[in-house]
Amino acid sequence: MIAAIILTAGLSSRTKGSNKLLLNYKGKKIIKHSVKSILDSKINHTVVVLGKNKTKIKKEIPKRKNISFVYNAKYKQGMASSILAGMKSLPKQTKSFFISLADMPEIKSTHYNKMISMSNKNSKLPIVPFYQSQQANPVLFPIDFKNKLATLKGDRGAKKILAKSKIKKIIFTSNAFIKDLDTLEDFKKKL
Repeated sequence: MIAAIILTAGLSSRTKGSNKLLLNYKGKKIIKHSVKSILDSKINHTVVVLGKNKTKIKKEIPKRKNISFVYNAKYKQGMASSILAGMKSLPKQTKSFFISLADMPEIKSTHYNKMISMSNKNSKLPIVPFYQSQQANPVLFPIDFKNKLATLKGDRGAKKILAKSKIKKIIFTSNAFIKDLDTLEDFKKKL
């Protein structure tokens, strides 16, 4: 089973009080773009990690058997706590899992599927997307990586762990992998 952990618990501190995932982008809310790409892919199960505005975020996500929710009560401590909460909620049959950021609406189901295809050939290594020479997200981790990721702390993802690990790079020509929306100015530029 391939799962995805989608991180929706961030504070959106750079959008002046608005939860960026609930802002509109190309006709629908950011969270809807992100979830749709995952649901349209070959991912079998999605764990949505909730935090700030949990009820509003949950309302935007379709009710399906292959979606589960976990509330991260420690979401103010940063991204690492959300990753840990998501990993604890992965189904037992999970063989590999994505850690996906919910504020990257340009990531498509085809991007996920391309990484899944590569994973089938290299199931013991994390599959890490690169755009030009820049490391990006989402990353597809083998389940054996859970112990390494369990050491994460603060408002950091897995970049340092990946830097010390053997990985499989996948090169994409789409800048979707580096296009996240953090500030209100980002939204104005990209609407």
